[in-house]
Amino acid sequence: MRPIKLRLEAFGAYVKRVDLDFERELGEGNFFLIHGATGSGKTTLLDAICFALYGEASGNDRSGRMMRSEYATPTQETYVEFTFALKDRTYCVRRNPEYEKQKMRGTGTTTIKSNAELYCDNKLLTTGASKVTKAVEELIGFKCEQFRQVIVLPQGDF
Repeated sequence: MRPIKLRLEAFGAYVKRVDLDFERELGEGNFFLIHGATGSGKTTLLDAICFALYGEASGNDRSGRMMRSEYATPTQETYVEFTFALKDRTYCVRRNPEYEKQKMRGTGTTTIKSNAELYCDNKLLTTGASKVTKAVEELIGFKCEQFRQVIVLPQGDF
């Protein structure tokens, strides 16, 4: 799997939309390192990738429901889009956690249910959080815990 793009909004520490272009930054490189000062959002980026693929954070101490930024505006959508290449295909997963959002009419909030969509070469393959997770597991060959162990090197576990 080769990461291509990551887009997130109102997710973790990132309130405004963030677009990361791995293709531009990686070039022909096969490995990359996410680094920065403590508190700069590195773990949130790893959470975003894991959440997009599996609906779970990169560590066991955070759940998908915790992914909405506490600084998000009441009308702001929370989502992650992760585009990656696998063999000769390009896949994109778009997923949102369950969260409360201000109603369009009247007062109060409404619950936005968690959802996911999986695209292959810009064609919709499947929708629904559990169906997308299952499809990703089949594509990549890893369940979330395996992905965390092999792809995302956990801090403090060595």
